[in-house]
Amino acid sequence: MRVGLVGFAGSGKSTLFQLLTGAVPDPGKVHSGQVGVAVLNDPRLEFLASLHSPKKITPATVEFLDTPGLMPGSHGDNPQRLALIREGDALLIVLNGFSGTDPAAELAAFREEMLFADMSVVTNRAERLEASVKKHRPDWEVQEKELATVRRILAALESGETVASLGLSDEEKKPLRSFGLLTDKPQVLVLNAPQGEGVPDALKAQAPDALALDAKLELELVQLDPAEREVFMADLGVTELGRARIIRAAYDAVGIITFFTAGEPEVRGWNLERGGTAVEAAGKIHTDLAKGFVRAEVTAYDELVAAGSLKEAKARKLQRLEGKEYIVKDGDVVYFRSAL
Repeated sequence: MRVGLVGFAGSGKSTLFQLLTGAVPDPGKVHSGQVGVAVLNDPRLEFLASLHSPKKITPATVEFLDTPGLMPGSHGDNPQRLALIREGDALLIVLNGFSGTDPAAELAAFREEMLFADMSVVTNRAERLEASVKKHRPDWEVQEKELATVRRILAALESGETVASLGLSDEEKKPLRSFGLLTDKPQVLVLNAPQGEGVPDALKAQAPDALALDAKLELELVQLDPAEREVFMADLGVTELGRARIIRAAYDAVGIITFFTAGEPEVRGWNLERGGTAVEAAGKIHTDLAKGFVRAEVTAYDELVAAGSLKEAKARKLQRLEGKEYIVKDGDVVYFRSAL
């Protein structure tokens, strides 16, 4: 799972990148983008560790890609800068709440840049398809169907609509997946603003789920030792740091859940697409587990907490035996049985 941090230059995007991942922005990667890994601080791991006293605790993680800031006022090379995150699963758009400008207008301008970048890609594809269809090659009928979809997308983009708003079927999207159209990606909106200001109503109207935080302040807080941090947070009236909220919002936007494996060697959180099956979850751990899948022994996290131990959960018949097609739920604690 990879999320691209995007925004106009000066938005505080790179500061947020450091807050999320702990990686110091590298000036040498300002044009190529920099990848960092953020750990999902999941309190459920602590309880599972208390049951097993594992040698290792491994949280689930998400990659963030810090991309070059766009230049406002002119499209210029903005499409090339945005192209860096076409392979990403979602966009984390960072808006500047310190400059005195209207963040709602900034968001509208940024979305216009995404429309323009997608328009360029789709226009090129349409031109190539039109030329190919005229030659009546063996697959011309397939290409003609794709061309109809591409023309529909292009018309939408030209009228200011996103690809996501078209409700394309999986079949229609399939030939276009390699293009990574930006306006089809899930979005998380973060306003980088002074502590306590919150999200203004005008921005909420465009992005109801937008989050607000002071990235520089939070970065300074997380770099303190825990005791000092608590004192400073109390003095500043900060009741909760925004880092965890942003990472969780990214998981929700992409549609990722966390399931767990737990034992004496390791307690670990794993990412899985919402709706993923037990055999797909097994494949996240090792391909052999999926190939030799026999069954999954599943205990819901909340039921395990209520029971107090795995032994008691089994006694209460809270542990279930599930087959390949079982849809894994967020928080499931799973033990996989495999023939390999």
